Amino acid sequence: MKRFGDFLVNTPLALVAGCGTALFAVLGLVPALREAAWILLLGACVLMGLAVAGWARTWTLLQRRIDVLADQAAAVHDAYAPVALSQTPQEQDAEADARTAADILATFPEDSGIVRRLRIEAEVTEFPSELTAPVRAFLDGHLHTSFEDPYAHRAFMDLYRSAKALSAWIEEETETFDGRRSVVSGDRREGGWQSFAEAKRAGEACADAFLRHRAEFARTVLVSRIIDPQDAPGE
Repeated sequence: MKRFGDFLVNTPLALVAGCGTALFAVLGLVPALREAAWILLLGACVLMGLAVAGWARTWTLLQRRIDVLADQAAAVHDAYAPVALSQTPQEQDAEADARTAADILATFPEDSGIVRRLRIEAEVTEFPSELTAPVRAFLDGHLHTSFEDPYAHRAFMDLYRSAKALSAWIEEETETFDGRRSVVSGDRREGGWQSFAEAKRAGEACADAFLRHRAEFARTVLVSRIIDPQDAPGE
């Protein structure tokens, strides 16, 4: 209804017809012209009829044009591929840091694997493959890893070095016997049991450093909001 009203107001034909009708109506009220009033009224009716016919034709043409434009707009909209906002370099770096941090925490969860074993056992002398494999995979998979956040990168490097030291100690101070990998006993060492005790102390120091740096890394990425605490695996 609003569209039709706008059409009447904005169409020149409507203005002409309205003015003509008003003029004939005024002339019909003039006393001197009352004898010809019916002629004037007839003229007004004819003019009004012509105006209505013109309005109808103009309205139809405008509606067809509107429909064509609407169809064209719909076709363009369907063919138009929405442009996805590209990430800024900072957002890309933050997303990469988050993925890497989550992967590392998933490799060394708090409540299972080598972290749990080293935490709950005061003396770890056996190292089955399910404990050592994640350490080796971490070292190989993150050889060139870096973090954009400087605090996270520093914590990561500390964790990497401590994991590397622990892995090196396991390789040097353990052996596989009867399918079990354990610390070389004192009777199989040149230095005897004293060498065994020293090797255990060195291993405990490596384990403590690994646990400490793993905890520090987890704390850093959580405090820095690199990953959301609710999304942190094993935390």
